[in-house]
Amino acid sequence: MKKIIQTLLLCYLVVIAADCFSQTTTTAAEDAPKKKNETKISEVVNTDSIPASELMQRAINWVKIESTKYGKSSGVTTGSKAECTATFPVKPKELNPEVDYTGKISMHIAIECKDNKYKYTISQIKHTSTSGKTTAGSIDNKVPECGSMAMGDIVWKKLKGEALRGAGKVVEDLKEGMQKDSKDVEKEEW
Repeated sequence: MKKIIQTLLLCYLVVIAADCFSQTTTTAAEDAPKKKNETKISEVVNTDSIPASELMQRAINWVKIESTKYGKSSGVTTGSKAECTATFPVKPKELNPEVDYTGKISMHIAIECKDNKYKYTISQIKHTSTSGKTTAGSIDNKVPECGSMAMGDIVWKKLKGEALRGAGKVVEDLKEGMQKDSKDVEKEEW
């Protein structure tokens, strides 16, 4: 009886040891680096029976028309999508600022069109300073690219707020531009 218990105990320990030292398999999703959360402002806007071609033409017109509030560049259109980059000048509002972050805030805008609706997405919102010393980079960063010593937490939060207000202006302007009929746009004289 003692021999059987010793054999069972030995078998049990061998199984436990084999399980502990065996390799585990991981999926590709677990091995991939975690993608950080990117700030995206997106909305699907329904329209009254407007075909996708008309909505696309309105989006193209909006990308082409220059704005007095911000600059647009890198306008591209493909099939049912229009894209551009909007840039806002930004500078501190104080007389003697703690951090001189004068520069620009840029964001990528994509407009996708389908029958009776369109979707806009604003992403890749980032700050670039004129001097390069206080460039904060993406607003998704917890700490600005230039470091927390160069740009304090309060200034960084103000800059993020200013970037999001700029995105709000773009959304407002886009919705207004998508209301205009594509035939109502003034032709450019050259």
